[in-house]
Amino acid sequence: MNCIRFSLLLTLLSCGKGDDEAPEDPDVGFPCDATFTLTTPSGLAIELDECKHHGVQMEFASMPDSTLPQPHNISFIFRSTKNTNVDCWVQWEVKRACPDRTEYNLGVEDGQLTWNTTDCDIDASAQGEFEAESGSSEFTSISAAPTSGLEEGSPMSVYLTADVVAISSDGTTLDGTVIIDEDVPLTYTEFAGCSGSDGDADEDGAIGTQYGGDDCNDEDPTIGPHAVEVCDGIDNNCDGVIDEGVTTTFYEDADGDGYGLEASPLEACQKPEGYAQYDGDCDDDDPSINPDATEVCDGIDNDCDGAPDEGTKIAIYLDNDGDGYGQDPPAGSSCADSIPEGWSSEGMDCDDGNDAIHPGAEEVCDGVDNDCNTEVDELPSCD
Repeated sequence: MNCIRFSLLLTLLSCGKGDDEAPEDPDVGFPCDATFTLTTPSGLAIELDECKHHGVQMEFASMPDSTLPQPHNISFIFRSTKNTNVDCWVQWEVKRACPDRTEYNLGVEDGQLTWNTTDCDIDASAQGEFEAESGSSEFTSISAAPTSGLEEGSPMSVYLTADVVAISSDGTTLDGTVIIDEDVPLTYTEFAGCSGSDGDADEDGAIGTQYGGDDCNDEDPTIGPHAVEVCDGIDNNCDGVIDEGVTTTFYEDADGDGYGLEASPLEACQKPEGYAQYDGDCDDDDPSINPDATEVCDGIDNDCDGAPDEGTKIAIYLDNDGDGYGQDPPAGSSCADSIPEGWSSEGMDCDDGNDAIHPGAEEVCDGVDNDCNTEVDELPSCD
């Protein structure tokens, strides 16, 4: 690639008309008029403003609504050194240019800005070979007129100015101005359409970011600063944030009961598999326990309101011996609105077949745990 550009430079080496007041270099004639600023990712700015050599290659095409051939493919090579063997150059190219288009995208097939500062006399951190990944060229003026005729090889007087800015993949920026003010030979090429734009390709009223505007998708008129953000995984309003303010919070729902855990939220446009729209599940391993469940008298907080067995139902215990105390759960417990015959609201009966043995009984010295406290004959008189 470097060899091609170097050969092209030697072939095209020429000097612009330049500033009449600028001194003529005996080796290369009048200096060319172009300046660039290179900015490293760290913020170091370096001026490349002494153009010693430059080359221009231009092809012209006959275009609709134009009586004269117009510049169509343009290439400009800038060197800040007289030594053409040194890798210190900037090359700017625009293909399929048209006089009624002002904006051209860089980092694409039809627009490139490449630069090599390997041998430039600049800070070592800014040296290297770079290529535009994004950027733009804006023509501030462009005109061309024949000076003698329209035959191939005839001189064409060209005046062209363009502001360029490019960003490489590592964040290095190169921006500046290209000025072409000279006679170039007329070389014809077929008209191949226009690659440039007025900056608003989708005609939504916003300039594309590649041309310095704020439309992040200049090919879709529904996307731009004017758009309303919708939940679709796209930055519709070009504010740099996707789906802000329009997502729904879902919660992980392992037991599939429609309620998830508050501690595991997820913002999304659509409910993912294994998630629920509602939170508040206090047991995500049991689908019968959730905020929509009916509370039952089982010692469990079935409806996840923080209170087990709340409501009108009471716990009852089967009381076979009728002593007012029922069997320990789970053997004989249940819940009811009232205490039916044969049941009691008191449990912990350790012998439900003997009405003399229950938690309310009086302990006597008979070798039996009469009061169901797990101790036998604990009275001093029994010693």
